[in-house]
Formats: sequence, structure tokens, C-alpha cells
Amino acid sequence: MAADRAPENPYLAARQEWTERYGSYVQAARAWRIIGVIAMIMAVIGFSYAMYMSTQVKLVPYIVEVDKLGNAVTAGIPQQIEYADARVVRATLGNFVASFRSITPDAVVQKQYVDRTYALLRASDPATQKINAWFRGNSPFERAKNSTVAIEANNIVALSNQTYQIDWTEFERDRKGRETGTRRFRGIATVALTAPQDEATIRLNPIGLYVQDFDWTAQL
Repeated sequence: MAADRAPENPYLAARQEWTERYGSYVQAARAWRIIGVIAMIMAVIGFSYAMYMSTQVKLVPYIVEVDKLGNAVTAGIPQQIEYADARVVRATLGNFVASFRSITPDAVVQKQYVDRTYALLRASDPATQKINAWFRGNSPFERAKNSTVAIEANNIVALSNQTYQIDWTEFERDRKGRETGTRRFRGIATVALTAPQDEATIRLNPIGLYVQDFDWTAQL
């Protein structure tokens, strides 16, 4: 009998009706919010890891040396090959002698010659003391007032892994350009190779070659 049933609570009925109609939407929205937060966290972690890895990347060059015909001679990463072979050492010693013995009336260029000479010398080595003594008694700036000297390297031969014989010719001229003398010299240089560590050294001494000892004499 309808009269004997308890009246239905309108608030409970409304809540049940709302839950049935909109509860699934609320749950879906909550799930998407959770997924969005997780995705954002993963994106931040991934970006941070990528930034970290970008700072850790180290490029290792692979060097291939070819001859005049284009054939590969040597190859490898820098740790596996000589960073200064005998040909480069001989060329560097030729430039050292030219810088040490050349005389030019241009004071700026003469200073560059002196700087290049000392770039291959270390204060504690005997060669430095010998060249210091030479410059004290033979100032290139004073000699340039009356004459110039041009250098021609004739021969550079390795006597051992550390010692080289250098033969060169000096052509002396007066300030009017007339040749006043030609002399031949022979020098014995003992060298050491130390890889340069700073940019200033690399500019003047790229292979890190230092003349430890140097003796020279005029040839008859």
C-alpha cells in the first residue's frame, strides 16, 4: 500500500541522480589531470637529462693523413698517432734558426723574430743561457742599423730521436742591399716535445717543441 511507504528523501534522490549522470565525467577529468601531471613530470625529467648529456658530449676527431697522390698514409684519433712527426720537427727547427739569426731593419719584424726564438726556449735549459749571451753581445737591433742578414736552411738531419744537425747559410748585406758576405754554419740542437696546454703557447709553438741545448759554429 502506497500510504504505508516512507516518503523518499529528495536530497538523496537528487545526489543519486547527479552521480548517475555526471559522476563518470568527474572521474574521467580526474584521471586526465593525473595523466597530464605525470606527462609534465616526465617531460621535465627528459629535458633535464638531455641538457645534462649535452654538456657531457665530447667530440673525438679522427685524423687521416694523405700523401701527394691522395693515398691514406696514417689514420686514427689523436691519442693513437704522433702529434708532431720528424718532418714537422725539422721545419720548426728551420724556423727557429731563421728567427734567431735573421736581421731586418724593421724593428717590429725583428721583435717578432726574437719572440719566436724565445717561444721555443725554456728558462731552465742550457740553450736559453747560450742564446741570451749571444743577444747580449750581438743585439740584432743594433746590427740592423748597418746590415741585414737573410737565412737559408740547407739541411736538417736527425742524429737521434732528440738531436738534430742543422746546416744553414747566412747572406749579409749592407743597408743599400749590396751583399757583403756569405757564411755557412752548422748547429746541433737537442729538443724535447711537450704538448702545449694554453692558447698563448699554441700560437707561437703549436707542437710544443723546446730547444734544450744548442751549439753552432761557422763552417770554412
